[in-house]
Amino acid sequence: MATAALGLLLSLTPCCSLTRNDVRLCETNADCREVFGTARICASDGLCGLAPPSPRCATTFPADVLTRSESYPGVLLLGSVMDRSVESQRARENAIRLAVMQVNEERGVDDRLFGIVFCDIAESAIYDSRKRGEAAVASARYLADVVGVPVIVGPSASTDTLAVFDALKGLDVAVISPAATSPELTTADVEEPTDEAPGLLWRTAPPDTLQGAAIVRHLLAAYPVVKRVALVSEKGPYGNALASVFTAGFAQQGRTVSLFPYASSSERDAAIVAAGVTDAKVVLFVSSQTSDGIAFLNAAQLLPSFDAKTLFLTDSAANSDLLKGASSASAVFPRVVGSRPAVPTGPTFELFRASFSAAFRQDPKAFSFVPHSYDAAWLAFYGTAHALRYDKKVTGLGIARGLRAISHVGREIPVSPANWNAIADALGSGDSVNLVGASGSLDFDAATEETTGLVEIWKIATDAKSIETVSTLDPR
Repeated sequence: MATAALGLLLSLTPCCSLTRNDVRLCETNADCREVFGTARICASDGLCGLAPPSPRCATTFPADVLTRSESYPGVLLLGSVMDRSVESQRARENAIRLAVMQVNEERGVDDRLFGIVFCDIAESAIYDSRKRGEAAVASARYLADVVGVPVIVGPSASTDTLAVFDALKGLDVAVISPAATSPELTTADVEEPTDEAPGLLWRTAPPDTLQGAAIVRHLLAAYPVVKRVALVSEKGPYGNALASVFTAGFAQQGRTVSLFPYASSSERDAAIVAAGVTDAKVVLFVSSQTSDGIAFLNAAQLLPSFDAKTLFLTDSAANSDLLKGASSASAVFPRVVGSRPAVPTGPTFELFRASFSAAFRQDPKAFSFVPHSYDAAWLAFYGTAHALRYDKKVTGLGIARGLRAISHVGREIPVSPANWNAIADALGSGDSVNLVGASGSLDFDAATEETTGLVEIWKIATDAKSIETVSTLDPR
């Protein structure tokens, strides 16, 4: 059926490739993109044509960048994968859109504009019957092999990010996640990256080795008499790694952790009940899914065994989706505390905040990892500028080499439209730059290609409508 649909598309769509002899024997989609540009595929008859649309990846910026590609000669296409069923991820997508709008106002790279294809990986029958992880992989493959993007911003969850990265191995596509925090990502790429052979998996969020250490410090200080914590954790890269870091750190202080891992919603509910009947005064709940945090709070509201317990959540819960989804459990909100990468401050963040609010009439502080998404998009632009000017072509590997040039040495340069050309020129010349982004300093370690940062302890505001900062810790 896909072949028939593609044939119909080719028959209805005028395309110069149908009259070009030099591509009649194309063997791969890349052969067609090399001659005719982005979003071209090699059909079964050996002719090039426009790529078939994907319902999940139907949103683009500019809106007609795929359907009228002749209007955007030399366009530099990127991809993005986010779950639009989650409000915080819709905000992250808007941050990426804002960055593309701004870089194009500066005329892109040598008057070549950027375009982006946004893919929705929500579980929705509107599209198909895929689970989110499956949708993330399918969308990433479409972006990489059909559209031909060299870099993808996203996904957000660690499990999805690892699945996407594994699926794209061998396709020379860089992946930059704004929110995946599992330490497993650190070792998922090349073992010893170098400037010549960098890794292709990047992120603007610091790894959970920092968050795990910060949780230990906070619990020891805030609850010095607590000797045992019940830990309910999602099985997978995020939950396993953060649970391991916390358990090891807590044990070093002579404390114990009762573990209740789960792999499904029914196992999750059983784990919550089991954790409630322990004598632990603190229940730490770890999941990459906001929906799980909502289920946890709604259950804690109903179960008498949780009446005297402190409920500790992590970064995926620090957003408006949780407050809305668990609104019926507001009685437990005063006993909820959590951790997340610190909310940025300073002039670079405030400039981003003003631009985001003007464009979308929302405060990015209301959502998690929104400034990290903005920075991830700009990193994709910087890497592209390096690849285009230094290598004379744009590849995932070339983009990653450009990211290796982002250093903590020298004067800090804010990530902003006004500084775009200066940063692009420096990276395109092979120089290094010291960037401070909307999410904070972008100091990537040369050995791990990871950034670092402060961790914030948060609580739910008394009006139950926002997240507030309790304290900020430097786990280093």
